[in-house]
Amino acid sequence: MTAVAFLYVGGPHQVFHAAPAAAALARTHPDVRVVNYAAGGRSAELIRRVYAAYDAPAPDIRPFDPPWWGEVAATISGRASARKLPSLFSHRRELAAFDAIVTAECSSSILRRMGLADSRMVLIPHGAGDRAISVEPRMALFDEVLVAGPKNAERMIAEGVVAPDRCSEVGYLKLDLMPRLRGQREPLFANGRPTVLYNPHFKRELSSLPVAREVIAAFAAEDRFNLVFAPHIRAFEDASVAERRSWEALAVEGRIVIDLGSDRLIDMSYTIGADIYLGDVSSQVYEFLAEPRPCVFVDAHRAAWRDDPSYAFWNLGDVCSPGNVIAAVADAPARHRHYIDAQRAAVAASFGVSQGAALRAAERILGVTRTAEAS
Repeated sequence: MTAVAFLYVGGPHQVFHAAPAAAALARTHPDVRVVNYAAGGRSAELIRRVYAAYDAPAPDIRPFDPPWWGEVAATISGRASARKLPSLFSHRRELAAFDAIVTAECSSSILRRMGLADSRMVLIPHGAGDRAISVEPRMALFDEVLVAGPKNAERMIAEGVVAPDRCSEVGYLKLDLMPRLRGQREPLFANGRPTVLYNPHFKRELSSLPVAREVIAAFAAEDRFNLVFAPHIRAFEDASVAERRSWEALAVEGRIVIDLGSDRLIDMSYTIGADIYLGDVSSQVYEFLAEPRPCVFVDAHRAAWRDDPSYAFWNLGDVCSPGNVIAAVADAPARHRHYIDAQRAAVAASFGVSQGAALRAAERILGVTRTAEAS
């Protein structure tokens, strides 16, 4: 029996990017054994939600926990991500039994150096942004890369990271999933004011996180907008309880939400529900722009961003300094007309055709797997 493993080693935010393909494969090909390896119970619960959304049979979910020395490494370093490589190492022999391994991040490519020479490896990048990580050299270690739209495929091929015959456009799986999960969403606030989603990236050297308190304080000092502070889910994964509480204390009842880790950071509750996007280098801007709306980008590092493909999305809204956020946000609705055509074109290039993406990804994974079996 053909066997395919799906790995979610980086956390729950990766589930919605790869599990739709797992569910579609399990539903349409009952002769294929599909196993999901989840790092943490929260990921396991999200996998079940995805399978239910696609009317797939109950998922086979197995824990992807690190060995004891991986927990020690995470404790000593203070980094949750330190569990990844020990987890991959401790499961390498079990994973070697699969015909294909599907993952949502490049760190799993180290399995090649751990002796997994026979299993086909498939990458479904989580996100469809513009940063250099979208053309990571480690992508060359995968047998197949399933990208959402032409933008990333063209850049990967042009920069020699992936050969054309190992890069397939399948659409954005998360957008294929969301209409199935969405149901009835309540408004984020009940006061009728425009809602701003502030979504800093977790890498502080690129992000506006170093000035985020200043930005939140600016919104707290005036009453024209609601604010949702919803940074990338990894931004506070290593924060202490005291640090989290100090940030959460910035919330203002009925006006400012501070969310450092709930599922709403990853299930598009905020990107669907907000009126204006405020961010820096997070690819979530494209999820927001699935329905074109005003955007503002905070340049906290005086980036030389013009003509840099890693900052292409900064051409989809005004770019401002940290001290000019409120004025830029206030102007954004009126200025949106200057960007709406570019936003639509950027979304099409980033996501391709998302309807049916899960099934297309599943069929491509199966094709790669069966090609390996025949060789």
